[in-house]
Amino acid sequence: MTDPTDAAKHGTTGRSSAPSDGLRNNEYVFRQLKDQIITGVLAPGSRLIESSVAAQFGVSRTPVREALQRLATEDLIDVDPMRGMVVHAPDASEIEDVLVVRSSLDGLAADLAARKISESQLARLRLVVEAMAEGAAIDKREQIVMANRRFHDIIYAAAGNARLERIAGELRDYVRRFSTPPSASPDRVQHVLAEHRAILDAFEQHDPDAARAASDRHLAAAREYVARLALQDFAEHGLR
Repeated sequence: MTDPTDAAKHGTTGRSSAPSDGLRNNEYVFRQLKDQIITGVLAPGSRLIESSVAAQFGVSRTPVREALQRLATEDLIDVDPMRGMVVHAPDASEIEDVLVVRSSLDGLAADLAARKISESQLARLRLVVEAMAEGAAIDKREQIVMANRRFHDIIYAAAGNARLERIAGELRDYVRRFSTPPSASPDRVQHVLAEHRAILDAFEQHDPDAARAASDRHLAAAREYVARLALQDFAEHGLR
């Protein structure tokens, strides 16, 4: 596996432009590394070497060290006895646990949103569904992934429950780590579109039961798809 600490390999050219203030440096490095992990720029199992990361962002090793500690508390990186700090690689059972919780939260959000959603929010959901369909038609992965994220963001906003949205937000970044490839798969995208349209239809009718049921079917399909990918990976690579 390639070592992703070389900035040139990860979408940056030379040193990144970081804020000069120490506290802002800490937050900057943390956010940048977290985004690279979530989006897959830093692949699972990739090494994170303090000196290399510091050079990449043009900061001292202190903010890097603090950023790595924060990422460890969020289970985004692990300490490997042989290799040091490495990007955490979630296994199938861990992913399943997260998706079970996500399913419950999404179902509740859909129920609440069906009762409260405004016409402007419905209009935005329609546009997002159209954007995903357009992305699928031209095979534009970034547009598909962004539309998928925006769809669920609007639902949580429409639910009108700040605590629910905050709790779900803690899982959202984690889910993005392994949902991006399935979301970009042509076969899966068409199913996701149909599932999103079913949820949207329930919102149009302001039907909480139908909205929750459609959301549950959507997450159940996602869980089945991710499980199938895990089995395929096992068949190709065996135990690791």
